[in-house]
Formats: sequence, C-alpha cells, structure tokens
Amino acid sequence: MRQRSALYTTRILSLALALPLLGALSAAPALAANHTVHVGGAGLVYTPGTLTIQAGDSVTWTNDGGFHNVRADDGSFRCANGCDGAGGNGSPSSDAWSATRTFSQSGTVNYHCEVHGAAVMHGTIVVQGAPADNPGTLRFSQTAYSVSEGSASATITVARVNGDDGAAAVTWQAASGSASGSDFTAASGVLNWADKDDANKTFQVHIVNDTTAEPSETVLLTLSGATGAALDDTRKSAILTILDNDSGGGGVPPAPAALTATPVSTGEIDLAWHDVTGETAYHVERKTLGGSYQEIGTVGANVTTFPASGLDEATFYSFRVRAENGSGFSPYSNEAGAATNAPVTTCVPSATVLCLNNGRFEVKVAWKTKTGAGDGQVVPLPSAPDSGLFYFFASNNIEMLIKVLNACSLTPPRYWVFYAATTNQQLTVTVTDTQTGKVKVYFNPLNTPAPPVQDTSAFATCP
Repeated sequence: MRQRSALYTTRILSLALALPLLGALSAAPALAANHTVHVGGAGLVYTPGTLTIQAGDSVTWTNDGGFHNVRADDGSFRCANGCDGAGGNGSPSSDAWSATRTFSQSGTVNYHCEVHGAAVMHGTIVVQGAPADNPGTLRFSQTAYSVSEGSASATITVARVNGDDGAAAVTWQAASGSASGSDFTAASGVLNWADKDDANKTFQVHIVNDTTAEPSETVLLTLSGATGAALDDTRKSAILTILDNDSGGGGVPPAPAALTATPVSTGEIDLAWHDVTGETAYHVERKTLGGSYQEIGTVGANVTTFPASGLDEATFYSFRVRAENGSGFSPYSNEAGAATNAPVTTCVPSATVLCLNNGRFEVKVAWKTKTGAGDGQVVPLPSAPDSGLFYFFASNNIEMLIKVLNACSLTPPRYWVFYAATTNQQLTVTVTDTQTGKVKVYFNPLNTPAPPVQDTSAFATCP
C-alpha cells in the first residue's frame, strides 16, 4: 500500500507541474514587436516623441549623443545603461547606451530626462490592448458585371476586406435572371481563404454564344453561407449582364469624361465618371507606376462608379475607363490616379526613412537605373527639421532635397510638399501623413531629368 501511495503521489505531482506548462502553451501570446526611440543627438528630444505600441511590445531607447537617461514620470522605471532593477544602471550617461523595456499593460506612459527635466525633454508611449482577431468581410468586388455574348466566360471577383484573421469560405451561385440555359450555364461553388489571406478569389460563369439578335440578358449572382468571416449585406448579390453581339448599332459611344479616383482605405480607391449615351457597359482598367494597363472589371449601362478594391497599401495606381455597345468600344476616358492609404502609425527614422514636421510625415525614396534599383539613403538636417536630403549611390553625391511645410494657417489650409532632385534616374517619392494614413506619391521616369515639385495642395489634413 505504501508503494502504491508513493506512486500515486508522484503522478499527482507530475500532473500538477505539467498543468501550468500546458496552460502557458495554450495561451501563447502573439509575437510581440520591438520599437526604437532615439535619444538626444542634435537636440533635446526623444524621436519619435510619441510612440503607439501594442501591449506586450518592447521599446529600446538608444542614445545618439548627449548626457541623458529615461525616467518614467510616475517613477516606475529608470533606464540608460540598462534599467534599474533589471541588472542595469539608469543614471544619466553620455555613453552610446541603449536600454529595453517591455510594456504589458495598456495605458499612457510619460517619461523624461532627469538632467533636462520634463518641461524640456519628454516623451510618451501609448500602450494599446492587444487587438482582437478581425476575420474581415466577404463581398462581390462590384455590384454589376457585364460580358459580351461572344466571350467564353465571365470572371467574377469576390473580395475579403477589412481583416484576414482565420480561415474563411463562402458559397457562390450563378442563376437565371432574364437569361436562360441557352445563354449561360448555371453553376455554384465554394471559395476559400486561408488564415492571413486577403487576396481576391474568382469564379467563372460559362457563356453560350448564339446567332439570335436579342436584348441584353442578366444572370443573378449571390453569395451565401459564409463561414469564418462576415458577409457584406450590401454586396452579397450582383448582376451579370450578357451583352448581345448579334445586333447592329448606331456607332460606338463617346468617351467617358471627368474620371476621378478617390482613396478610401488601405486597399480601395473609388472611381467615378460622367455617363455617356448609347452604352451597354463600361470597362475599367488599372496600372501601377511603370506598368501597363489591365482590365479589372466591368459595370452595366448607366453605372458611373466603380470600387477598385484588393489593392496594395500606400501604392499609386492609374485608372482609365471606356464604354462599349454592339458597335464596339469608345475612346478611353482621361486618366485618373491616386495612392491608397497607409496604416496610421508612428514615423520611425532609419537609414531609408526620413521623418519631417515633428515626425508627422514619413518620406521614402526608391530609385531605379537600367542595371539596378534601391532605396534612397537619408541625410537628416537637425537644424532644419522640416527638410532632409537623400543620396542613392554615395554619401558625397546628394541626389535630392525634400521638405514638408505646415501651411495650415493659410487659405486653404494644407501641408505642402516641395522637392528638387538632381538626377535623371527613375524616382518614386512616397510621403505619408502618419496621423491620417493619407499618401502622396511622386514619380519620375527613367532617363528623364527630374523636374522640381511644388505641391501646395498635397495634404488637406490640417491640423
């Protein structure tokens, strides 16, 4: 009995020791991030002065020059050559020191340099709670599609927007509207997304060509039975119009006019244009900088808007539209371009990132030659915090000067972007307002002398 009792006790102890480990494994947190704050250098500042992080992230302060330290206003920590109480010394120092601290609780943490005081040299860390999973929403990329009767099939796009956490699926169906089985093949199926997958998915509707002159006919498209993500009620159904190719026409329609492109999120730009007469559909095309146009969708007659979704964040796109009827295609509309928004974040200076106007604006420059490409290297100007320099190939060969100016006191209130570049290389300049996510992109083609830019309407995001 004593042997059995000892063995039983040993098993209970083993299980008790294992349970905390199992609990820790099942509750493993998401990967945390580390953020860098530069201390001192050319001024009595922490850069960035305000940093927003997630609970569980860590912050590393790095002394760029001067006699400084980091002390929480509430006295909860004190850091320089490491942190007090963590095997380090938080006393002010002029060494090239660094110190790292992890922030586990949400809230606002204010800190300062003990030498220069909170009134002169201070910083803030905003710690946000760990974000909840966001599986996103499933929807048709547009509410109306069209296809010529002479096409073998119509490609229908379904998008996953505003989140991509977890696997998701949705059932699609193509059923008769005014079209019948002699015009298309009714079908259904399932589209699937993996975790962290927000790429557009497509399905095909097979079109049957005949020789009968008839009106345009419609196919009803529906999404249902979504799992793992919500279904957008405003775009869970759409219309596919089959355009007859057997009727004569009175000539092609005129070109659509007044095309505009308006960014609405990190992945969508909305288009609008003026309606024309005699059209049966509009075709929308898109290209990136240096790329070529490709058709991305169609809408039916009298529809003058198109949501271009599934785009990359902080990226510039150009668009054009043309109308169609039984006689053919119209000329193209004017081109309209815009950059998608960027996530709202904090500008963190680096060798290739320039932070201007108190860290509000982030500037990146990409260059390309016939034989190579790269990112512009930053040369900060501490005495002129609204301006900075970039070089491409060597630090003694400055390629451009750029500045972002606060003109919010003028009418209309704006932030201005000015730059001058002494190069004929391909040049892409991306300026981001980190507080709003709005982005401006400027482009210079290869083998073209870069003209100066004086954009006094760049950012209508005051104050």
